[in-house]
Amino acid sequence: MRQKTTKLVSVLGALVLLFGSGCTSTKKKPSVAEAPPPVPVSGTDLDQANVEKVRSGETLKAYPIGRYVDPHDPNVMHESHVVYRKETGAGWNLAPNAPTVVPLGPVLAVSDGATQPNPLPAELEQKVAQQNQLMAALIEQNEALAAELAKLGKELTDLRGRATQGETKGGK
Repeated sequence: MRQKTTKLVSVLGALVLLFGSGCTSTKKKPSVAEAPPPVPVSGTDLDQANVEKVRSGETLKAYPIGRYVDPHDPNVMHESHVVYRKETGAGWNLAPNAPTVVPLGPVLAVSDGATQPNPLPAELEQKVAQQNQLMAALIEQNEALAAELAKLGKELTDLRGRATQGETKGGK
């Protein structure tokens, strides 16, 4: 009887340990703040928001076609189905509407030529300034000549008027 009791106690002890171990509570560790996302590295994929700014995707169109008899074999009829056609292939976007963020390593640069402060070399700026001065002088001369032509036209009209008045007086 003693053997049965010790056997029973050992079996019950093993069961208690087996089922009791599943109920142990574990303390949850406090959540650690996630690290910020890594900085884009040169040669990595662009995010979906910037892909359309750099390259346009291909255009596909679906054309539903009804039943028809095969033109090469009148004994064959095709059931209605959809035909997909590639209208335009993928290509580079050479005229973007907004600046595009391009990953260049640890620093993000905006590739927008319109925001460059001084895209022209100094020599070219000097030539543009000279052309602007010449244009201003030509406009001034044009206005002076237009005023002189108007003055001469008025004097000519006055002379013709006097000439016609002299003929009418002299003819009487």
